[in-house]
Amino acid sequence: QLPVQGANDGASGVAVLLELARTLPPKISGQIWLVFFDAEDQGRLEGWEWILGSQIFVENLTMKPDRVVILDMIGDKDLQIYREKGSNPILTDQLWQAAADLGYSQVFINQNKYSILDDHIPFIESGIPAVDVIDFDYPWWHTRSDTADKVSKESLEIVGRTITHWLESNP
Repeated sequence: QLPVQGANDGASGVAVLLELARTLPPKISGQIWLVFFDAEDQGRLEGWEWILGSQIFVENLTMKPDRVVILDMIGDKDLQIYREKGSNPILTDQLWQAAADLGYSQVFINQNKYSILDDHIPFIESGIPAVDVIDFDYPWWHTRSDTADKVSKESLEIVGRTITHWLESNP
């Protein structure tokens, strides 16, 4: 099979994290780790497991983070992020409230929709509150059409501003 570009499924979360690394306000207290996982998606390769990067990361932690936010497929031009059923509900409430505070309720939709095997699961299984911020209604997921023309800088900004506001509001 030919590889996919992954403009949204892969690059969008990385883009927001890189911008957060540049712009996080100094008034945010505590440690903030920006972690980039690989080997989340097995690409339908027989014998290859899912979420390997985050599993290995969690297995090798020497100290546990207080909470984890996974950003995955958050650049869609038609961004609609529903609550993921397996995510920590308190953490999810906080993030969706931060989005509502900024007027983004039309993007961060306060309804459960999917239960997804993603990089938040190893954290949850080890007792660390985690949330998966993901727009799983992306028609070009796992296709060669997942290209930059499907990604919106406004969507990336909405997610980045929401994460920043959440960090400032929930020290």
